[in-house]
Amino acid sequence: MEAVYEPSRQQKIKHVVTTTVVVILIVMSIAVFERYDSELPQLQNVRRASEANYLDTNGKTFPWQQLRLPRYITPMEYHIRIYPDFRAKTFNGSVTIQMLTEQQTKLITLHGKKMKITNVDVNIESKDGSIWRKGQVRAMYESQKLEMHILEMTEILLERTKVNVTLAFEGKLMKKLSGFYLSNYTKPEGEVKYLAATLFEPTSAREAFPCFDEPDMKAKFTISIARSKDQISLSNMPLLTSTTYNRDIILDTFQQTVKMSTYLVAFVVCDFQSVNRTTSQGTKVRVYAPPHQISQANFALDTAVKVLDFYNKLFGIKYPLPKQDLVALPDFAAGAMENWGLITFQLTAILLDPDVSSARDRQYVVIVIAHELAHQWFGNLVSLKWWNDVWLNEGFATFVEYLGANEIDPSFSKMDLFVQSEMINTMAIDCEGNSHPVTATVSDPSQINGLFDAISYGKGASLIRMLSNFMGEEKFWDGIKKYLNTYKFGNARTEDLWDILTEFTQTNVSSMMDTWTKQMGYPVITMKRKDEGVQVTQEHFLLGRQKAPLSPYNYKWNIPFRYAVAKTSGISDQLINIHMDSGTKFQADHDQVKWMKGNYGMYGYYRVNYEESNWRALIKQLTDNHTVFSSTDRAGLIDDVCFLARAHKVSQTMALNMTKYLRNEGDYLPWSVALDCLTFIGERLRNKAVYDKLQKYTVGLMHPIIAKLSWEDTGSLLDKFLRSLMIDKALEFGHQTTIKNGKTMFHSWMKDGKKLNVNLKGEIYRAGAQYGDISESNFIYKEYIKAPIPSEKHTLLVALCYTSHESILQRLLKETAKGDVIRHQDLRIIMAEISKNPKGQLLAWIFLKDNWNNILEWFSGSLFVLPDLIQSATSSFSSVKRLAEVKAFFNSVDASAGKRQVLTSLNQIQMNIDWLENNEDEVTSWFKDPGNILLDNS
Repeated sequence: MEAVYEPSRQQKIKHVVTTTVVVILIVMSIAVFERYDSELPQLQNVRRASEANYLDTNGKTFPWQQLRLPRYITPMEYHIRIYPDFRAKTFNGSVTIQMLTEQQTKLITLHGKKMKITNVDVNIESKDGSIWRKGQVRAMYESQKLEMHILEMTEILLERTKVNVTLAFEGKLMKKLSGFYLSNYTKPEGEVKYLAATLFEPTSAREAFPCFDEPDMKAKFTISIARSKDQISLSNMPLLTSTTYNRDIILDTFQQTVKMSTYLVAFVVCDFQSVNRTTSQGTKVRVYAPPHQISQANFALDTAVKVLDFYNKLFGIKYPLPKQDLVALPDFAAGAMENWGLITFQLTAILLDPDVSSARDRQYVVIVIAHELAHQWFGNLVSLKWWNDVWLNEGFATFVEYLGANEIDPSFSKMDLFVQSEMINTMAIDCEGNSHPVTATVSDPSQINGLFDAISYGKGASLIRMLSNFMGEEKFWDGIKKYLNTYKFGNARTEDLWDILTEFTQTNVSSMMDTWTKQMGYPVITMKRKDEGVQVTQEHFLLGRQKAPLSPYNYKWNIPFRYAVAKTSGISDQLINIHMDSGTKFQADHDQVKWMKGNYGMYGYYRVNYEESNWRALIKQLTDNHTVFSSTDRAGLIDDVCFLARAHKVSQTMALNMTKYLRNEGDYLPWSVALDCLTFIGERLRNKAVYDKLQKYTVGLMHPIIAKLSWEDTGSLLDKFLRSLMIDKALEFGHQTTIKNGKTMFHSWMKDGKKLNVNLKGEIYRAGAQYGDISESNFIYKEYIKAPIPSEKHTLLVALCYTSHESILQRLLKETAKGDVIRHQDLRIIMAEISKNPKGQLLAWIFLKDNWNNILEWFSGSLFVLPDLIQSATSSFSSVKRLAEVKAFFNSVDASAGKRQVLTSLNQIQMNIDWLENNEDEVTSWFKDPGNILLDNS
């Protein structure tokens, strides 16, 4: 096994590598930051691309017209050499790819994007493997749409022939957030330092070097990086050699990688420092950060070591690389990226100070590290064959991250937080007609980025959890271990996973799970008393006017359905299967049944509806003794009744009646779900007369628990989360006592420097911003600028988004557009939070429109960002005027990877309009009932 870490010693490509070293030597002979493209030697028998018969696809038909690369050639090894020029903001390099022809061809097709190919050399191995000879390139073609280059040879390359292609190239080192890009940070003394980093997933490796940029075209990589002597370079594997040229330039060459996908290749050139430890099985773990922030890396280091050790045992396969680096990057679009052996992170996802950072900050760091380390097996060791199965990577990593986090700190409550963060939150968007199946068709490169969404992550993880519960954990993990062993260093499809898991259960897993992965959405199951039993039926749960596309299963599911029945003798639960082609009935003595509760334990990805009498019985049980149900089941009941009311399957009266019991609720999860429900109603009624009554009712519900929790930093992790949530919502809904206490603590901090409760700082800062004058907001902004801790900067920035002063909100947006004081990457945070502020919602929309072209430039290759920005700026509108405005704008621009979100936002705006028309009168009537008026005691 150790041999896979050794660099390639194949002599068959030695002469190509030697030629490339000559290139590097010439590069090193010039000044550190001087461009060297004019110095590239002319390789024998090869014309420069500009002199060859280069056919632009704008004028001629490209010889290949499909999204996927042809399979007549596959890569075996890459030798990549990169030289970033920070001063010129460019990079130059070359790549030698050893490839094998799977069938005879004259065309070599590979990916390349936003780069200039300056030289080409092709060498062909003789049939007996004894010699190599030069190949002649007749013409080169490029398709910007397909992001491909084709080399047309003068001769036919025979089947099973080895070919070495060397391509010299140059590109721009831009301050964007994908591909190979430029970043910087400022030292405490004011000096600006530059660095370069990569983010290739899903399709941006082609922006850094020509390659076969598809996940199933795995190969081994040897990477060399030229850097100045005051920097370091990092890549997937440990450093092999460092050679100094001309005193100022060093060429670092890294050990050859294991066989892996291009999107997992990574390199960083920086001046960072590190802390390190070794796992129990000998893997060296290092965390890198800017020198002035390296003291904040110790928590991440401890977490990574513990999680790696845990995963080694859980998966039954030792982490296969000799080292695992984690790098904190000042500019990074995603939370983190799982590059094999070199995980890259946003600063807030890896750095923290225990004296300053909150429990929520700590949980976030643990969750992100656990997620990315899970990918080292799910995604890296076993990779998806194509991006339509991205859920195999992201769903598994999301599911497993909670197991890893629980290993670090059992107070994370394992799957309690999962139910809300992954399942409930995803179901809220998977009930719209513009959702998509977990396994989705991809017909355009821009659609690939759109698949990295809550469906692939949250729904994928929820389906895995449901299946694990159905199979039993022991059988499930036995199957997963076999899956990893069977496909390690290779690629798998969803069908491959189902086939292996079927071996460990008596159920055909594919026939059950295909109904969940190959059609969008989920069912609502209705339980009705009938004759001597209970009839259980299913239908597609869908919100809004938009119709769902046709489904191969006609929106019927094979459902593992667990339910509980409360009788006079006690509560019993049972698991049954609901088949897609028929309903189900079970026996029940109606005289003995007090209530029924479907989806008992909240493992199923579906909603449950009941007859009105059963809803009333459930509400009575919650009122009499809510602890009969687990906190997850209580959260599920609240979420179901609220969404069923939005779908007109139960009344708003029923949903509001259920919230009354909350005055006695003391757990985080039910409160979090309930407040989301009440906030949804409040946002739509904000400008209506009934809003004042809704405010008073909500703070009346909250007052007992706020009084009980106080402002002291006591209790479990979930108690601290609950305290933070309640105070935050109390500020939102105008609870006067909370506002007064928050402002008092804010002024003690602002004027006297009093240390604040780290778990309530965000709420205290918000009290100053939202209810103070402009001097308070300006003070927060100044503190944001000088804050040295990334999590503290984040907390200050979020609080500032709730200021009551529009000039401050406009400043935040303008500074983000500049990208200096506030980085471009933080626009996602600012838009999400400002859009919740009544004074900021319209500002967010105007900013999006005015800066759309810049936003595309900053984020077009980044995951998540474009859809999130569109959603934040548009989805809370509730007027016909705004609906027409949003539609007209996006009809006039390229929405890029945000196209699906545009359709979703238009549907959401229409649903908001419809909700007001259909529900305002009923909600107003409910609040007129004296029995529904609560004193807020504020």
